[in-house]
Amino acid sequence: MAKFFRRGVSKIKFAPAVAAYSDTTGLGVGSPTRPEIVAGQDLSGALSEISGFMLSNSPIPIPDILTTFTGQINGEDTVDSSTLTLYDDDTATTIRTALAKGVNGFILLFPYGDTSTKRCEVWPVRSTGVNDEWSTGNDPARYNVGFAVTRIPNQGAITPA
Repeated sequence: MAKFFRRGVSKIKFAPAVAAYSDTTGLGVGSPTRPEIVAGQDLSGALSEISGFMLSNSPIPIPDILTTFTGQINGEDTVDSSTLTLYDDDTATTIRTALAKGVNGFILLFPYGDTSTKRCEVWPVRSTGVNDEWSTGNDPARYNVGFAVTRIPNQGAITPA
């Protein structure tokens, strides 16, 4: 397996809709179509930092009278706070508008770039708001956008041709 450096390769977009997404099985399924990806807002060039967007499970202990070992079964799936930190733009508000508080959509993570047949992730989200970062130091102007992950993500979607 070839190792790679994420910067310069990975892409992140915000899509208002992914029609094929479904979580009726309890497993997020459905990949975005090429028109849905094209219609999305590319966040890659403005992205400074990403946090969250990691699914975790809270195992449930199952003690058994027959052994001193306490095994576990899968418990609930959760996602910690998820945020994107973006560079501010004093000439355009396109990204701020797309990610305004209360907006529903999908964060699309392309770990290997927007490349046909490669894995991507589909995260159904609702924006919890846009907040400026303030600094008096030698820093670029940035802002944070928080997200509530509203349904289970599809971490095994396939990027279409």
